[in-house]
Amino acid sequence: MLSSYLESVRTGFAAFVGVGVLVLLPLIALHYYRFGRVEPRRAVVLYGLLAYGLVALALIFLPFPSALVCDGERMLSTTPFQWVTDMRHNLAANGRSGLGAVVTSTAFVQQAFNVALFVPLGVVLRKAYGRGAFAVVVIGLGISLAVEVVQYTGNLGAYPCPYRIADIDDLISNTTGALLGWMLAPVALVVPAVPHPDASTAPPRTVTVPRRLMALAVDVVILIVVTHLIFDDNRWWLLALTVVIRVVLPSATGRTPGGWLLRHQLRRADGHRANPFRITLRELLGVTGLITYFTLAPTPWPFVVDATVLAFFVLGTFVIPVLRRDQRSVPDLAAGTRAVPTDPTPATALTSP
Repeated sequence: MLSSYLESVRTGFAAFVGVGVLVLLPLIALHYYRFGRVEPRRAVVLYGLLAYGLVALALIFLPFPSALVCDGERMLSTTPFQWVTDMRHNLAANGRSGLGAVVTSTAFVQQAFNVALFVPLGVVLRKAYGRGAFAVVVIGLGISLAVEVVQYTGNLGAYPCPYRIADIDDLISNTTGALLGWMLAPVALVVPAVPHPDASTAPPRTVTVPRRLMALAVDVVILIVVTHLIFDDNRWWLLALTVVIRVVLPSATGRTPGGWLLRHQLRRADGHRANPFRITLRELLGVTGLITYFTLAPTPWPFVVDATVLAFFVLGTFVIPVLRRDQRSVPDLAAGTRAVPTDPTPATALTSP
């Protein structure tokens, strides 16, 4: 029995990996639509629920029968705690008794598994979403009832008859597990509390990562086109143009061509003009530093070094700011700068929240 459970768990996790990749971009888009950022605690809870749900479904429904014979056997049990009676009969028939025999019996292990299966649900509902005991019981009972209905109808008609018994004891065990999870939630330190939407939303006038990414794409296209058409792909001219577009122009005007097109500029964190030193430091840790590295790095060069530099740039410039309310990147934090919209606004709106 344990081996079949482990196989179902592996299948559920494999499904989670595939589904998780498919929903990643829609999840980011949804979070940006609602909050202007990706709230990390919400994302962790959502992905945790996704993994838990897929593994639970695999444990409940797998393996699917390859051949199903419908012989009229009754696949519905409506007697509460029938498992206790069945366990007693089984123990008596095998001449076993005592606590050890009880806790190792198939019937007991099955019910314990049904309880444990819904414990994570109760933990998440209380710890992440602040649900009370009554709500957890109702939700746990509702989900368990839906599962039993699906099983009793042969997976909603996918099979001509049920291949698993719909059991009222499963309702009791699952609901008990959800309530037990609610009781254990305070000690579940790995489950974060989902913040209120007001605390999840990016502050007003935040220049989001997608907006800055599009501006960077504009700058990169200009660099590539000009270097290719005028300077015959000379890497030193590419580096020089990068410095002009990403350092000189922002020092003079506060924005790059991409920033001008996407209507945002670079300022100090307090809203005042950023001096050339801050902009240079920001760029050395960001785009200009990356292009400089790949221009000056010797060839051949260990792949692990290139990958580390690229990973530092991607994480610091795009991944970390996605999770921050103010959307500031690691280079921005180091240089004390931030991107602000260029549309007319009162000066007080440019101050750091």
